[in-house]
Parts: sequence; structure tokens; C-alpha cells
Amino acid sequence: MSYTPLQVFSEYDLLKNPDSTEDLVLMLKKRSFKAAILANHDYLYGAEKFRQTAISAGIRPIIGLTISNTNHGEIIAVAKNYAGYQHLMIISSWLAFNQDKQLDLDTDNFDFSQLALILQDNQEGKVQRVTTFSRKELGYFPIDWVKENDSVVASALRHIDENRLDFTGQPELSGSYLKDEDFYSSALPTEILANNEHFIESISDDWPTSQRHLPIYPLPEKEENPELYLKKLVKLGLKNRFRKSEIPVFYQKRIDFELGIIFQLDLADYFLVVWDIINFARHQNIQLGAGRGSAVGSLVAYALYITTIDPLEYDLYFERFLNPKRVQLPDIDIDVPGNRRQEIVEYLQEKYSIDHFSQIGTFDTFKRRLAVRDSARIFTSSEGSLKRFSSFMAQNNDALENADPDNLPDAISDLPHAAQIIKLAQSISGLPRHVGIHAAGIVLSPEKLVRYVPLNKISDVTVTQFDKDDVEAIGLVKFDLLRLTNLDMIADIRNLIKQHFQKEINLDKVPLDDEKVLTLFRNLQTNGIFQFESESAKSALKQVSVTSFADIVAVNALNRPGPSENIPNYAKGKADPTKIKLIDNSLQQILLPTYGVIIYQEQVMQIAQVYAGFTLGEADVFRAAIGHKNEEKLLAQHDAFIRGSIENGHETAQAEEIFSYIERFANYGFNKSHAVAYSKLAFEIAYLKAYFPMEFFSVLLNYDSKAVYLQDVKNAGIKLLGPDINHAEQAFISDDKAIYIGLNKVKGLNRQVADEILQERHANGLFSSLIDFLKRMAGSRLADSDIVQLAYAGALDHFGYTRQELVNNASSMITAMQFGGSLLNETKMASADEMPLLDRLNHEKETLGFAISGHPIDSLRKEIVEKGYTQIIDLKTDQQVKMAVMIDSIRTTRDKNGNQMAFVSISDGTGESSLTVFAREYVQLASILKSGALIALIGRTQLRKDEINIIVNKIQRIGH
Repeated sequence: MSYTPLQVFSEYDLLKNPDSTEDLVLMLKKRSFKAAILANHDYLYGAEKFRQTAISAGIRPIIGLTISNTNHGEIIAVAKNYAGYQHLMIISSWLAFNQDKQLDLDTDNFDFSQLALILQDNQEGKVQRVTTFSRKELGYFPIDWVKENDSVVASALRHIDENRLDFTGQPELSGSYLKDEDFYSSALPTEILANNEHFIESISDDWPTSQRHLPIYPLPEKEENPELYLKKLVKLGLKNRFRKSEIPVFYQKRIDFELGIIFQLDLADYFLVVWDIINFARHQNIQLGAGRGSAVGSLVAYALYITTIDPLEYDLYFERFLNPKRVQLPDIDIDVPGNRRQEIVEYLQEKYSIDHFSQIGTFDTFKRRLAVRDSARIFTSSEGSLKRFSSFMAQNNDALENADPDNLPDAISDLPHAAQIIKLAQSISGLPRHVGIHAAGIVLSPEKLVRYVPLNKISDVTVTQFDKDDVEAIGLVKFDLLRLTNLDMIADIRNLIKQHFQKEINLDKVPLDDEKVLTLFRNLQTNGIFQFESESAKSALKQVSVTSFADIVAVNALNRPGPSENIPNYAKGKADPTKIKLIDNSLQQILLPTYGVIIYQEQVMQIAQVYAGFTLGEADVFRAAIGHKNEEKLLAQHDAFIRGSIENGHETAQAEEIFSYIERFANYGFNKSHAVAYSKLAFEIAYLKAYFPMEFFSVLLNYDSKAVYLQDVKNAGIKLLGPDINHAEQAFISDDKAIYIGLNKVKGLNRQVADEILQERHANGLFSSLIDFLKRMAGSRLADSDIVQLAYAGALDHFGYTRQELVNNASSMITAMQFGGSLLNETKMASADEMPLLDRLNHEKETLGFAISGHPIDSLRKEIVEKGYTQIIDLKTDQQVKMAVMIDSIRTTRDKNGNQMAFVSISDGTGESSLTVFAREYVQLASILKSGALIALIGRTQLRKDEINIIVNKIQRIGH
């Protein structure tokens, strides 16, 4: 006979247990157990992970639940079968939604018939309608964790949970760790051990396998068959796509093929649900993108307006999305504007009912830095110590893993408890810390959701107790509604265009060969353009010299670590197609459009189809095997490819060469469907920038007013004016002449005062003078500090006073305002000269975050141009430069040798950048490096964190 533990815990017993599921199962195996009951407290977090991990290891998983607060004390509820597990999910969900209530086993309306309850030995009596045991009957041993020293980590987790900052590093919790199986079996009387074994044998392993629980679309009246209804919608949609033209035969064939696969996989309802989401969004005028992911390869999705990409136009394959030979749940993700996502969520809740809908839960873990900080914090570390630990962690991503607690670096070795803190941090790193709400995922179910997954409540939001991986593992389908800020921006720009020009812009009809937009990409004017504003993207655009939408798609796919190595090959092939070398002429149609470079996964599929005779379904399996680098699958696909190539009339040696070529490139292959969709979105945004720059920039600046965007405004010849109280609103706005900075950008201005200014102006018209302004603001919250901030921001310039006069007289103006009109009329402004330009600019930067009246370097602009100095806006990577700039700020640090060096922020009126001053140069230049100083420098540019940085060789002061 063998013994089975009646209650073990995993890391999902949050902030109680330090053992990962993998460690728990590994130790159960090592200790010779055949089965174990996972019974975390009150929640079923991690139950499915334990099940799958245990099964893989040959351990029999049994799911239980430790219920902390019942009228019979703490109990262990064990599922006797899958039906019992479903009852456990209902109970755990009730506990999550009723955390302050006690579960009454005798009266609460729960079905316990398929559960076994293990009561504490001091809880006598039976529970009606329930199989009960005492712990003693079944040979209960407390097992709190799996490793002997886990008590220290468990004690620390309790301190973190309770925010207690007095941890000593000693174990404070008493508990028992997991021993060998024979330790328990030998300690029990034969009768009790037999009870334990019989109890475990009575539990049925009738869990369903390979089940899918897809949502059911509620059909309209008179519609009875989801497949027929879907077919009808697709037919109507495709007819509308072609409008008055006849649908080509090969389109109809593709539709019939796709619908055949969709029906074969029983996915009609799934497609109807996705269509329903998109249809609702479009009818509510919610801005959507072109689509995303492999679903863009579906003509059915295009006909249903789920995507706006015609897959046949771009050689996109349905098999990359759905393939009966590679069976998996479909995954159509939907990009939505963040500020309107909740509308879609509420629609789904109402239409499919709250019982069938939930957002997906997630587990926030102890990331490396948080693990160190929390570990240090509970040891009562000072703020200075915490900063030193943070600096140590910032050195590299593996600083914690590589640290030896017994031989720590000098940077932290002298800190109190340093060795214990690092050791503890290593133990808790990666453990779940608390639950959260997945940023995008929702789930819909055919029956009540709690029949499939336990539920939780976070801030009145229903979420699953399982994370997205486990939700999908049990057969539920996840829908991702992904917030994409660019869609918020597009909606705002379109609304502004409608206000200014009284017309609607339909971006779906933007011609993708528009020369003005292509020129924008070719000239690298891509600041603010989705996926194309990084320095690496601009570098790729420059090499390729964009002349078509296909170039934009290629750059989007290639601009990633690894694939970017092929950008020069693409550019060379484009510049001189005669230099493109193909292994076999049969690959011309596939590789000539990308100048001999395999960029897309779809090209790998095409090669397998054309060269080796694969079907597209087989070619998709081939692509997946090569991309995932599974040795067994790779070998099988290699043999199939060579065999197919020979049958197709090719030589073995050439087939091997092509396979090797595919293998080399396919590791970096990108999903063309996704690249086309996101490039189209980028093109649409670029179209708005090219044709409606005023509206584009006034919206863009509301999302981010960084210096490079402000410089773009100037370069576009658009006036950027201060937050004039007679024109400004809360946010950036534009008219046909200029963009006005919003009052909400004025730091230090009372938000309520800003509201009152706008309310008064909207109600009674423009302010004719400073006195008129003060009279009409009498009784408001306007204070002298608000006058000062408005003056510094240039919001009162049009009244004819210098900013210095406004600042000097702010207090007397407010006093006069408070006493009424007659005193205001008699109040005289003490005159004062305008403040120096540098002071004015500094105050603008303090209040607005940037200067609008110019730049100190402007006085030297003519000389800079004449001498051929490089301006920040013209910087390129890896070039020697001479520059004249102003120092904005300096951050000193120490290099790995302990020598002082500096990172310096600079600007020149055309943009902002940064300098790196290494220790050797810093010794000589430290006295020159002062905030506000104008300097000339010689250095070399480099790409640092995807931004251009200049390594300094020489610096000298210029100007006054």
C-alpha cells in the first residue's frame, strides 16, 4: 500500500507558499508519490497547471480546495470526479465574491454530492448530503511546503503580504515539509493507510479531454442554422466589397474553400461572434484598425469586414490562420481604441449575459527588481540601501540570477543583511504576487462560465481564476480586445477634420500608392507614425528608399533583431535586380518580389508548395516545424521536403540546398498577414499627416508633446502658440492658422481655475483686457500664483504687458480683484522690462515642459549653418559631427572602474538628444558641463536604446 498526501499547496496559494508547481511535482516524483491532492486556500488558482504538470510527470493529480471559513471550521473539499470539480468551481467562485461570509455547509444551497469533505478532528458530526471524513480517518499529515528551508521564505512572504517591515531572516512560521512516501506509510496503522488508499481509489479520473467550449451566437429570428447564416453574411459582404462588379470565380472558390474548413472545424458560431463584435463597433462609430495577425489571410474575414485587407491581393493564405492539419483554437485579435473598449465589453456582457462572459485574470509576479526591493524592504532597509540595491539590479537583466549571496560585489556587499536579501530575492523571483485583470483578454462560453472555470472578482470586475494559458487549455476560446492608442488618435483626427472641413474621411479607401504619402516615408518624416518612428525603422526606410506599399510592408517585417540583417540584401536587390541569385527558377515568382530575401512565413509555405509539391495545409505544418525548431518534427519535415522535391523532378543536392536556405531564413520569417495589416494602419496615419498636418499634430501633441514632435510642427510651417486664454481650450487645439497649447499643459495652474476661465469665456466671450479678465474672474478661485503661471506660459501676452510686469504685479492684481471693479480701474501696473530671453525660455520649459519663444542657440543659427555644423534634427547614426547646442541637464554616474562620467541632455531648437562623456573626457570637461551652458562639441553618433546618442571627444564654451 502507498500513501497519498491529502493537502499540498503550490505557489498559487498566494503569498503563503514558496513552491512552484514544477518544484512541487518534481519533489512528489522524487519522494515516490503516485498521487497528491492539491488544496490551495479558497481559490483554485493554478489547479489546471498542477493537473497538466502532474500528468506529464506521471503523477495522478487530484483537485481539492482548502476552505478556510465554514461552520465546521477549516475543511478540505476534494472532487470525487469531474462533476465534483465543477461544484468546487462554483464554491470557489462564491468564496471569491463573498470573502467576508462564512460558508454554511448545512444550509447554503450548494451541491456537495460529488465532493468528499475532510474535517478537522475536533469537528464532530456529519454534514447532510455529504461524504465526510475526519483527518485522522484518512491519515492526514500536515505538509506546508516541499523543501526543508521553505519556512524562511514563507515567513518572508507573510511579511510582504502584511507589509510588516521587521523581518529578521529567521523562520517565524512552524510547519512541515514533504518527506519520502515511506515516511508516511510506515508511520500509519495498516487500517488508516488502507483508508487513505481506498479513498484515493474512489476518486474518478473522468476529466474530459480535447474538448472545446466555443460560444454560441444568438441567431436572429427566422434563422436556425449558424452555418447558413454565416454563409449568407459572407455572400452579402463579398458582394458589397465588389459593389457593382461581378465577383471573380477564383474569389468565390476561395470563399467556398474557407467556409468548408470553417464548417469542418465547427467554427461558424465563432466567426459570427467576431463579426458581431466588429459590427457593433462599426455601428457605434468606434475606430477599428485594418486587422491583425494571421486572420488577415482570411477572405471570409474580409467579406465580413472583420479585416480591411483583401488577402488575394497580397498572396495571404487562409491555411496560415486555420489549418485542419494543425488543429488549434482560432485566434482573431481585435485592436480597439482604449477609451471605447469598455463599450464593447458592456455590449458583450449584455448580449451574451453576465453568466457567460468574463474578463481574463492574470498573475503579476515578483519581477527581479521587485523581488529584491520587497526583500530589502521587509528587512527595514533604508531608502539609501534600497537605491543601492536598485542600482545593482539595473546593471543587467541577470544580476540577480548570477549573484552569489556569499560573495556579493562591493556595490552592495556592505549593506545590512545583503546576503540574506539577495538569497531571499532569488527564492521569490518569478512567484505570483497578486492577481490582476488581463489587459485585453475576455472569454465567452456556451453554458454558464462557472461550469468550465472558477471566477473571481477584482474591483467589481468579474475575472477568471485561471490565466489565459489555462483558460485556453481547458477548451475555452479567448478573445483579445487590445487597446491601441493609435486608433484613439485616428478617431480624434477624423473628428477634427470633420469639424474643420465638414467631411468624413474613409481611411479604408486611402490609395496605397499615394505618392505624397510614399514621399513622406521616403523622406523619413515618420515621427508619430505607427511602427515607423524609431531610428532603426528610419534607417531601414533610408536603405530601402521606399517607392511602394510593398517596401513599407517589407521594412515593417524586417525591422526586428535578427531579420534586420537582411535589410541591406533587400535594398541591394531592389537597386540592382540583376544581382539577385535564385537557386532554382521555380522560385522566381516567390522571391523576386522581395529581391531574393525570404521575409515572410507565407513565402516558406509557397516554396514548400511549388518546389516540393506540398498542399498549403502541409506547407503550413512545414513552416511551423521549421520556425519552432523541434528536432523530431524538423527531421520529419526535412525528409518529407526532400522526398516531395525529388517526386517533383528536382535533384537531391539542390533540394538539400533549398531546405538549408529555408531553414536559415525561416527562423526570422514574419507573418505577412500581420505585416500588411499594420503597414496599412501606418499608411493611413501617414496619409492624415501628409494631407491634414494641422489636425494631425494638434491631436498627436495631446498624446505626447515630446520635443521631436514640436520640432516637426515648426518644420511643417505650422504656428505653435501658447495657451492664450482667449483661444486655448483644456487640450491642444487647432484652427486654420495655428495650434494652441492647452491650459492643462500649464504646470502649477489650478485645474479648477482653468475650468472657470474657459466657462467664463464660452459664456460671455473673449477677454478684452487684463482688467476685463480680472473683473469677470472675480468670485473665482483665481490666485496670484495662477497669474504667475499663466504669465510664465505666455497665456496673457496679448494684453500688452511684459511677463515680468505680470509676475511683479500678480499679488496686487488679485487684491484689487477681490475688492471689486472700482479699485481695479484705479490699479496701476508697476512697469518692468521684459525678462531676459533665457529666463523667459526657462520659465516656459518649467510651466509647459518645452519652450515656445525660441531657443538660446537661435542667436548663433546663421553661424551654425555657415560653418556646416550638424543640427540635432539632421543627426544620423555612426557619423562624426560638429555641433552647437545648449546643455539642458547633466546626470553623473560611475563606470565599472568607479570613475566618474556623465550623461548630458542637450537641445538646439531643432530637437533634443544626449551626450555620453566618458571618464577620460569628463576629467577635462567637468567645469564646462553646466545646465544652460552653450557649447560647441565634436563627437560620434551611436544608436543607444533606439535613440541617437553622441559620444563626446571635445567640448568648448560658446556665446556669453
